[in-house]
Amino acid sequence: MDHLQITGGSIIRSSECESLRDGARYSFNNPGELKEQLSGGDWKSGNWAYFRRFSPDAQLFTLAAGLALRDSGIEFKPEQNVGLLAADDFEHESDQAAYFADYVAGGREMGRSSLFVHTLPTSAVVDASVCLGLRGPLLYIRDEDDIWGGLLNAAADFITGSDAEIMLLSYRRAGTLICLTVTAGGNAALRRTAQTAPEAIFASARQQLKEKADANTADIQ
Repeated sequence: MDHLQITGGSIIRSSECESLRDGARYSFNNPGELKEQLSGGDWKSGNWAYFRRFSPDAQLFTLAAGLALRDSGIEFKPEQNVGLLAADDFEHESDQAAYFADYVAGGREMGRSSLFVHTLPTSAVVDASVCLGLRGPLLYIRDEDDIWGGLLNAAADFITGSDAEIMLLSYRRAGTLICLTVTAGGNAALRRTAQTAPEAIFASARQQLKEKADANTADIQ
């Protein structure tokens, strides 16, 4: 983990989205409205035709991931070697439960179980990966003792093993979602934080980026 650095990120709260590096903020009432605000030339490379079929949770996750990549200066292009790791407090379970309840309420039977299973909502990380054209490792990770540290350690393993050039780390808790991009870092080592709340992790990442920028400015002067 000593060889990772943060390159960008995003945070989504209940009705506000913010990028890590440039601090751009967007207010929205629904995922479709946020997508319209974020849409630009660089987003045309994704598979956005699938976006409208996603659940609201997956739509917000996809937008947060896309904004984090953009904030890092990463151009959207097919088959990017970018991995995606996630830890959250629901893992799409609410979407699965709602779908199942609707299936039963509609009077349908479970005789064709294979058909039922393959129409279940998928996980948010898979939806985002398809939409954004990512082809790196894709996992949910749950380390209750060290949630953020677990994501960082896994990211370091994938990058060191050349499975991905960039890892996008995401963490959702109590309605707040953060996405941070990390890559090999040279002298700018990524520090751990003892904080576990997404807001605190995001603030720590912003502080580290600021310190790095200040150090670079001092070197130039």
